[in-house]
Amino acid sequence: MASLMLFTGKGGVGKSTVSAATAQHWASQGYRTILVSSDPAHSTDDTLGVSVGLQTTKIADNFWARNIDAEREAKIFADSLNAASKETFEKLMPGVDADLFTDMAMFPGIDEFFALEEISKLVHSADYDIVVFDTAPTGHTLRALTAPDYIKTFLLKILRMKAKVENLKGILFRKNDTASRMVTILEAVCEKIDRLKVLLRNPDWVTVNLVSIPTEAGFQECYRTIRFLESQKIMVKNIVINNVMPNFGAEVWEAAATNMATALVKCEYDNQQPYLARYHEVCRQHQIKLVGVSRLPYEPRGEKLVDYAKLLWNPKSGLTYDPIQSLTISPNKVQVKIPFAADSKWKVSGDEIKYQFDEFNFGHGEIWYHIPRPTGATGKPQLRKNSTGATLTWKP
Repeated sequence: MASLMLFTGKGGVGKSTVSAATAQHWASQGYRTILVSSDPAHSTDDTLGVSVGLQTTKIADNFWARNIDAEREAKIFADSLNAASKETFEKLMPGVDADLFTDMAMFPGIDEFFALEEISKLVHSADYDIVVFDTAPTGHTLRALTAPDYIKTFLLKILRMKAKVENLKGILFRKNDTASRMVTILEAVCEKIDRLKVLLRNPDWVTVNLVSIPTEAGFQECYRTIRFLESQKIMVKNIVINNVMPNFGAEVWEAAATNMATALVKCEYDNQQPYLARYHEVCRQHQIKLVGVSRLPYEPRGEKLVDYAKLLWNPKSGLTYDPIQSLTISPNKVQVKIPFAADSKWKVSGDEIKYQFDEFNFGHGEIWYHIPRPTGATGKPQLRKNSTGATLTWKP
């Protein structure tokens, strides 16, 4: 299990930079860290100075990155659903466009949901200690976080329709017919939605962080996001304010009366103060840590990202976080911390140890997560599972 750090914010506030710096910081501390972006602007590539595609790319020691094509994942689901439903609808309602059902399934939010589903797969893996999720701009993220509720409402209507027509013996829901497969897909989505909502609302596994700037538009977007997330029972842990103009002191500010350049800097500093005060008050009311990052004399990308990360994660005034150690290997024992571990299935064969969850993967086939066997451990281990993890123990 990896800890999930989710960063979201209005476009252009430095969200991707904060995400990349966070991933760089934890990788440098020895945590196996992957940076994942669903931002269609592909800002991660620009920030890292490396081309990052849909496949996992190694950036440095303990540091990997990849992009997510949420639309592609949603299409895989739609194709699976269409294949199972088309024949059924053509039999029941000749002349009705069977593709209408798939069109209904592709309502706003479905692609964002599948982006979160891809993140969930990484979180359940023992391959990483930390997953840093650089989301699409705030509007997309809010749709993603509410998508589980919207999708489930839609799917429950379909399942209620199924219950009503189940009495049509010999037509709809005979074993192994297309309608049964269709319902299996829908029920699998509902189960995924329930698990995803539990995960997002658990601060032990997931940390939500906002990125903003000291302007009216930045503050209003940030405040609306906080209120909305709280309505979803999702708590914000940190707010990062970028581009804060430093206070250069009275001696410098006195020059503003005769120096135009200094006057412009002083004007921006003065304009920011009311917004910074409002951020402080909101964070006090909602028990959120506020971290300000001053205007920088350089662009924080490539090698300069390391310097920015040091500012962002300054032990005295920067971000704070206590990641979970997801995988612990000792002589004759392996401990894996994963959510819903009680539902996991395990296989031990030779040197291969792997686990999975019993779920429908919409065309991806079975997904197994692999972990290494301790050096010198032989034979079949004893397995103990609970809701938060699993322990495998070999006899000495």
